[in-house]
Amino acid sequence: MPLTAAIHLIFGSRAQDNARPLGAFYPQNVSSKTWEHLGGIWYRAREEQKVLSRKINVERVQAFARSILTGEDVVLPSGSIVEWERIPVFEASKLPPPLSDA
Repeated sequence: MPLTAAIHLIFGSRAQDNARPLGAFYPQNVSSKTWEHLGGIWYRAREEQKVLSRKINVERVQAFARSILTGEDVVLPSGSIVEWERIPVFEASKLPPPLSDA
């Protein structure tokens, strides 16, 4: 949840369908119960208000957001480190420009 919240914070949603570019960060294992795949890297929440109202750790979201922008590993408040895998160029080229510099 912190990663999907960070993706939303950085990239927002597409105006025409409220989709988020989750597939660039999750090449597999996106929950079809929560997210509807709209093609390519784009997913829309099945219940937008439910997704927006999820309780998430704000510090973790900020850590993931900074990491998305810098490409550096995520250092969580607990001290745990999450390492990134490089996003393939094809998917990365589909990402919109960041809305926020978190």
